[in-house]
Amino acid sequence: MAGKAVAIVGPGRVGTAMALALRDQMSVLGAAGGSQAAQDLFRRRTGLTIHPSAPKLCQAADWVFLTVPDRAVRPLAAELGAAGAFRAGQVVVHTAGALPSEALAAARAHGADILALHPMQSFADPELGPRLFDGITCSLEGTPAARSAGEWLAHALGMRPWQVAAEDKPRLHAACSLASNALVALLSVAASTAAGSDDRARREEALQALLPLSRGSVENLLRLGLPQALTGPVERGDLGTVEAHLDLLQGPAEEIYRTLGLVAVALAREKGSLPPPEADHLSAMLRR
Repeated sequence: MAGKAVAIVGPGRVGTAMALALRDQMSVLGAAGGSQAAQDLFRRRTGLTIHPSAPKLCQAADWVFLTVPDRAVRPLAAELGAAGAFRAGQVVVHTAGALPSEALAAARAHGADILALHPMQSFADPELGPRLFDGITCSLEGTPAARSAGEWLAHALGMRPWQVAAEDKPRLHAACSLASNALVALLSVAASTAAGSDDRARREEALQALLPLSRGSVENLLRLGLPQALTGPVERGDLGTVEAHLDLLQGPAEEIYRTLGLVAVALAREKGSLPPPEADHLSAMLRR
């Protein structure tokens, strides 16, 4: 696979990061499509060319990556297929987490092998390039030849390949959203709670105070796993502290606290650190 020509359609954050990672393994021809801002980002960070014609760029490539939002994958594949962009011998890939490889049916109809490759990573800073892929897991689903090619690519970029079924992709993507996007939203609520307001400067100060705590919890999960990494007042059965929290919190913060508190009770039961009477009392408090 090394040295194969690669085309990227959709030069946004994922496409830019992918180009930076792939160019040590393959010949990245450049990118096509996207907004002017996305094209400028791609050119600035990769030094590669933006091509005016996506079909012609794809025709010259052995691998075609459609790094576009989920909603754009099917219509883009159909448009490129109608323009003669795909051929036998190609591997056509999309990186949309919730979609099956069949979203690329237009490429398969022209003889290409199709692959849904979802890097389980956040791409807020694409300039990190290869470092964003090293050590992460990527899900793979597609035609047999494409899955084999995806295994090679995953290992080449330092990723752990995870073969999944097409019907499992939406559930897995929902889990990824909870572990990533929901975590950012949760920390936003936590920072606003600590700051006592949504003032951006105070919220940022509070966030910086809370991040080491979050980092420590993630490190505990890495070292100890579930449920052993769980700590805190629910895990200890500290009824008075939990009651004080519930008296203070309002709005989304209270709803989140109650919902995740019930999850924490279940984890504490599993861990064996919370006796049944305290667990039952906490569950009742959190459901009120």
